[in-house]
Amino acid sequence: MAPRAEPIDRSGSRAVLIGVSEYQDPSFPPVPSAEKSLRSVHRMLVNEESGGWPQDRVTSLSNPVDCRRVISDLRRIAQDTDGVLLVYFVGHGTVSTNGELVLAVTDTVADEADVTGLEYSKIRTALLGSPAKVKAVVLDCCYSGRAIDVLAGDEQFLADSTDIRGTYTLTAADHVAHAGRPGACTAFTRELLDLIGTGIAGAPPVLTFADLYPHLRRNLVARNLPYPNQRGTDTADRCPVAKNASTNADSAAPRLGLPAETGRPALMVPQHATPLPVRVLQRDEPARLQPPEPRHGIRRRTLVLGTLAVFGAGAAGAAVKWWPDDAEATITLTGDETYFLAFSPDSKTLAGSGPKDGVDEIRLWDAATGRSIATLTDTPSVTGLAFSPDGKTLASSHFAGIRLRDATTGVIRVNLSDEDCSTVAFSPDGKILASSHSNSEIGGESGPPPGRIRLWNTSTQRTTTSLTYPTRSMGVQRLAFSPDGKTLAACSASTGTPAPGSWLWDIATGRTKFTFYREESNDIAFRPDGKAVVTAGTSGVRLWNTVTGKVLTTYTGQQTSAIAFSPDGTKLATAGNGGIRLWNTATGRSESILSDNGEKDGGYAVAFRPDGKAIASSAHGAVVLRKIQ
Repeated sequence: MAPRAEPIDRSGSRAVLIGVSEYQDPSFPPVPSAEKSLRSVHRMLVNEESGGWPQDRVTSLSNPVDCRRVISDLRRIAQDTDGVLLVYFVGHGTVSTNGELVLAVTDTVADEADVTGLEYSKIRTALLGSPAKVKAVVLDCCYSGRAIDVLAGDEQFLADSTDIRGTYTLTAADHVAHAGRPGACTAFTRELLDLIGTGIAGAPPVLTFADLYPHLRRNLVARNLPYPNQRGTDTADRCPVAKNASTNADSAAPRLGLPAETGRPALMVPQHATPLPVRVLQRDEPARLQPPEPRHGIRRRTLVLGTLAVFGAGAAGAAVKWWPDDAEATITLTGDETYFLAFSPDSKTLAGSGPKDGVDEIRLWDAATGRSIATLTDTPSVTGLAFSPDGKTLASSHFAGIRLRDATTGVIRVNLSDEDCSTVAFSPDGKILASSHSNSEIGGESGPPPGRIRLWNTSTQRTTTSLTYPTRSMGVQRLAFSPDGKTLAACSASTGTPAPGSWLWDIATGRTKFTFYREESNDIAFRPDGKAVVTAGTSGVRLWNTVTGKVLTTYTGQQTSAIAFSPDGTKLATAGNGGIRLWNTATGRSESILSDNGEKDGGYAVAFRPDGKAIASSAHGAVVLRKIQ
């Protein structure tokens, strides 16, 4: 039996939780998910089976006003703490005119944020005055990454004795953070709480920030959410955060969760739990966590086409040499994070998407030379890319819907839907576009109703069929059609009840053929002969028979984010904790390692050029185009 965690020593420790969901200045939209996050974090901390904090050691401030009062209270608590001092903030973050991070409280005025908001330097000063052995700060707001350097101190502070020893900072986003739906936690806090509620297999009985961060980062990246950031001094990242629910799974005590918002294994409070002591009233209204718009108007995003029009799928011209003689065997296309990759059917264009300066971009490159052709920045929260089989359309899925672009000009032809969409895929004949949508309803105790997959007629641009899948929350990660177009495969990385998994549907009848791989899965693809399907997820990469649903081959047991078959089916490319690898599909053995990045940064995306002569991959924050020898 796994060792059970002993009670965590919280003597001399204090936690200050600040959540701001309401704002008087209209420049700051309301954020009801901040209130939900505040209460959920409080529940996790005071629950004896998770955080183990005594109720009287946790102070929750809901919608505080007067930043001076908040700083005064924080300074008083900090000076009275000699154990662990934990500070958590969720709400709007903004940047002052001098570039400093400011946490907005209810009466903060956007134009005078440095005077009416919580300047992070003042929080740092309050921490400096504390005798606490460990000071831990968790910030869930826009621009929170700016706190990293402020808390750690610059060279001047490190040169003397005034830097903060024993500190740890965890931040949600360097630029724009994402809120959840009304009634749900913010995206960052939800992932953190879900991770604590589920636990980490193989980790110690008590989880530290050092244990949590790699898994948190991996989960957020897999869901196309902003990168978290961290920094610590001394061994502050080793301070106890919560008991490991995986290690203590045999406990008879009730586990804590967030059933009303995610339907995933979560942190939960017993029915008899004491109500949370919070101040100030809250109001539940729909909102999205975003930076306030400047008062002088909204800066429009621009579309840069460059020379895109010269090589579209329908463009005529001289034959292209697919790997110039003077080109290197490996070409780095960009150093920016890229989560999705797709080649045009004619092998001429590579499309990729990822964040830059807080805005998602779709980037287009010449797939022979790696030359940048276009950058499309009118792309909110991209969740997937797909070229139509005729190469004339580039489809992109977003949290705000589906966009169909002219692949030659980059111009948006159709906004197909305004529903949250997690991925898209074209049928081989191009007559159907499949899209996956999470259910917008919150649901009852068992969580939101199942999501659905919509099949669109690409000629009429209307839905012909709606397929339901049994997973809640984030829903389906990837969709894939069989080569004959008769079967649709889908995989889910959501956790909870029902369990995540992968499914096959019969397109003609709309019925599920079978469910397999009941674990978190990040990607799915059909083998070119259509007789097998491969899945990639938390437990590795497996090949399945599409008739029996039985495992044919296990390629790797390492967590994998993306997979792709070569056009002839002789090779399988994988991107994940083992780096970017090529596998021989006949033997099931690793053939070569294209990028060995170990456990630090897993690969994010991989794609074969349709002519089979090159492969594109994304890892280490760079997109690389490689010639296949």
